[in-house]
Amino acid sequence: MSEIKENTTEEPPFHGVLRAVLVADAAGYSRLMPEDPAGTIASLKRHRQRMRDIVRRHGGRDAGFPGDYLLALFTGAGDALTSAMEFLEPADLQGALVPLQFRVGLHVGDVFEQSGDALGVAINIASRLQQSAPVGGIVMSHTFRESLPGRLQLPVQEIGPLRLKNVAEPVHAYELRLPVDAAPAPSPQAAAAQRSARRRGESRPRIYIRPFRALGKAERALVFADGLVEELVTTLGMFSDVFRTVQATTAEAGEDGFEIAGQVRNGDRLRITCHLVDRSSGDTLWADRFDFGNDASYDAQERIAVAVITALQLKLTDGETARLWSNRPTSLAAWEHFHRGRMCEARYTSESNALARTHFSRAVALDPGFVAAIVGLGFNHLDAVRLGWSVDRTADLAQAFELAERAIAGDRDDPYAISLLAYVQRAQGRHEEALATMASAVRIAPRNGEMVAYYAGMLWMQGDAAEAVLQNRRALELTPQPGSWMKANLGLALLWDKRPAEAQSVFEQVIAADPDYVRAHIGLVVALVRQSKTAEAKAVYRALMTKEPGFRPDSWNARDPHFRPADTDAFLADLHSVA
Repeated sequence: MSEIKENTTEEPPFHGVLRAVLVADAAGYSRLMPEDPAGTIASLKRHRQRMRDIVRRHGGRDAGFPGDYLLALFTGAGDALTSAMEFLEPADLQGALVPLQFRVGLHVGDVFEQSGDALGVAINIASRLQQSAPVGGIVMSHTFRESLPGRLQLPVQEIGPLRLKNVAEPVHAYELRLPVDAAPAPSPQAAAAQRSARRRGESRPRIYIRPFRALGKAERALVFADGLVEELVTTLGMFSDVFRTVQATTAEAGEDGFEIAGQVRNGDRLRITCHLVDRSSGDTLWADRFDFGNDASYDAQERIAVAVITALQLKLTDGETARLWSNRPTSLAAWEHFHRGRMCEARYTSESNALARTHFSRAVALDPGFVAAIVGLGFNHLDAVRLGWSVDRTADLAQAFELAERAIAGDRDDPYAISLLAYVQRAQGRHEEALATMASAVRIAPRNGEMVAYYAGMLWMQGDAAEAVLQNRRALELTPQPGSWMKANLGLALLWDKRPAEAQSVFEQVIAADPDYVRAHIGLVVALVRQSKTAEAKAVYRALMTKEPGFRPDSWNARDPHFRPADTDAFLADLHSVA
């Protein structure tokens, strides 16, 4: 393998960006070169071009291919993994006379780019991880795995902490094996059918970006029109765990999804018009224009990306990130960290809670007035207390209260800031005050499904399980695509309302859609125990332990002031009965 640029000295004084890093290396390259140098080089060139095509198709950037070493950077871990798996699939490459197979390493971390070079410890870690991968296989870090969309179910094997060269701390890693047997390439028709089948099973909607049309012959308009599509693919690609962004082609004209198109006109000011269309109905969801003076900074892709995602939020998402748009940060990097914090938070494990805190903290540091990120960080501290992950409950609760006050000072009418205060009050034992505070948040946003779900959770904690069930169902009706946490809350309310069979059905639906969601496994265990289905409960508990090996019944809501002690004791006793 060629010598890799490593950053083993102090980082230069410029800011890194969080990126998913893919490193691939040709196995046996040094052995093959003396045997057939011309054939080996020709094959490597074909593989390089194939990797470039795959990386660009999934919104990434190739960061240099020295020797037999392939390096690519992505804004989303999901796209990096998809690219790696696609690259390792057998392919019939014309002109590739010497068969080459690759190993891949994946990691997420800060990357520093300067003069075209990509530097940083994150690249070194990904490079060292690929050396631990089998031929035709993938090794990913724990950080990378935690950054993946929560619903992905991967056949990974934990290979433990690895000591990597020039990396101070051991890196926890997982191996994902892929078949490497040679297979004939599918016909174009079969390949199209396979792509269509994959898309039908893809939970993320697809956004197609058509080339922007330059009006007139001014070179400036032509340059902006050509560059804008690529910039939009990259910027929207930050949110690849919510939707897939691709450049549109004629062959995809019949695919469902959403389409962005527009035009660029040059004059005294550069004017960009843009619209977003639902392909299935032909409806225009959003249209706008953007004007830029000659002396203005060019941030069209960021402004259009924000507007597009705002429009899509109204139609597509589960509502839990909708608050993002009413208090947009001044920094797109802060926006990205907030979103990634929400994705980590939704996994409900101690590790993902810690990773979410890192993202929320970065978002607040980048934009101290970003109310949504302040609220996210507050709930993160509160979850650590509530779910038994806190090492200092008093400090975490005090921090959550301070963040709630700070968020309300930033926007006294923000329902999420008010709901954070309500849950802090509940944790402090101020139960009636907390319920009244939460009710005031619902009055501000009565058709916000997340607010109603928070209110339902408060009723459940208060012991009014029957009303909590009703409010949870209302929250689900108000939310186009509810998150796993919202559906699991309904299951827990049903358990408290002594309806374990209905709760079982809800939890099973959650797990079917999101196999790694720990709270649903916990609830399902208790639902089965309460129906005397002990063998099934034990099987689910074993599955739970594979999702969170450090889980103990007493760590879940033990000593938590959110619940009536008798209810908590009964719940924990049911968990202990099969532990």
